[in-house]
Amino acid sequence: MNIGSSSGVNPRGDVEHDPSDPPLLRERLPSRLDILSNGLKLDIRAHQRTYEGAYTRTSVGCLAFSLLIVKIFSSEFLPVGMIYTIYGSVLFVFGLYKSRSVDYYYNPEKDKHFYRTSGNSVMLITIVSLACYISLLILILKM
Repeated sequence: MNIGSSSGVNPRGDVEHDPSDPPLLRERLPSRLDILSNGLKLDIRAHQRTYEGAYTRTSVGCLAFSLLIVKIFSSEFLPVGMIYTIYGSVLFVFGLYKSRSVDYYYNPEKDKHFYRTSGNSVMLITIVSLACYISLLILILKM
């Protein structure tokens, strides 16, 4: 038997596969994204790039920088590393929360017809960022 050969097409037009074919050569299972239009799929990808990509990259960068500060510099820089650790952790948790809200919004099984804009979220991140940067400035000026 040839690998990947189909045994024919049924009257509905579906391809019938031999059950002995390897699983990789069978058709994939349907996804919940298959029922969405291309515009909605594009929106979902944009939200994932922002919330799962950008916030995660920024938080990992802050956490890596905090480890660098803690490991390389003397113990007097420990509070600076701690502030970067807190900032990176807050950004990571925030990104997780926002990505979950996007998953909930685009779930076709949920009856949600509105999307909340990110105005409150942007204000929260701005306040957290300003607080961290001001505390870093104060710590550096005290040294």
